[in-house]
Amino acid sequence: MINMMRRAAQFLLVVGTLLLFARDSFAKLDVPDPFLVRSKPVVHIPFKLPPHAQKITEELYKLPQALDRESRLNVEAYAIIHKKDRPKKTEVRNNNLRRRQTRCYGFFANGAKWKMVEPWIINASGSGLLESFVLSNLASDISKWEDATDGTVGNGGLDVLGNGSATNTQLIADTSSPDNINEVYFGAVDDPDIIAVTIVWGFFGGLVSQRRLVEWDQIYSSAYLWSATGEANKMDFENIVSHELGHSVGLIDLYNSSCTDETMYGYATEGETKKRDLNSGDITGMNKLY
Repeated sequence: MINMMRRAAQFLLVVGTLLLFARDSFAKLDVPDPFLVRSKPVVHIPFKLPPHAQKITEELYKLPQALDRESRLNVEAYAIIHKKDRPKKTEVRNNNLRRRQTRCYGFFANGAKWKMVEPWIINASGSGLLESFVLSNLASDISKWEDATDGTVGNGGLDVLGNGSATNTQLIADTSSPDNINEVYFGAVDDPDIIAVTIVWGFFGGLVSQRRLVEWDQIYSSAYLWSATGEANKMDFENIVSHELGHSVGLIDLYNSSCTDETMYGYATEGETKKRDLNSGDITGMNKLY
């Protein structure tokens, strides 16, 4: 019995030596280490607005009606473009949404909000940030908006956007029809000034009581460097995400110069962090909508 144990130990020693030799040989030959799992970044389909998108402003587009597979009814969508800095001139066409703004908040449509809690998924590939940070920070930023539903900060609030999880699968922001999956990811966009795009599907017309949101998708431009700490030459993730999530819950951009401190103000730049915390207009708007 002792001899058998010795032989087994000697065999394992020989096998271990061979494995170490093979590992060193691969390293010397500059061959990928077979003992390590190397994850490849997911390449998402570049985002581009469809040609049939109706331009409302330089930063807002309306998408045609499409069938919502869950309700079996036709829904509409808005694509909100978040750009860097403020352009010299903003072209305005049929700017009904801006006229709906009351003080420093505004909605896609009165009553167009979430009436059913749904999960969401995020792929952090291409962000340059830790997946754990991206997931936890996004969840925390959602909590800010949910906390504001009662009009105060710190007392909790409604569950609006639900819980999320990370994924390694390829995601896509839906511009033709909703797929009933709320997706967040980093990828290429067709305009270097675009920081992020949020697409919100829902029922925006008809009786106020029948209006509701059914899907939200977000893409963050991988052309920018992203930061978790407000670095001067990078886009601060929490700052930008807090703004984009305002669209996900039903709020629209602000462009009035008196609203520049609001999280929903429509422009941003590298190093900015003031949108991390909701301002009075953001809180009031969330409370009035929910």
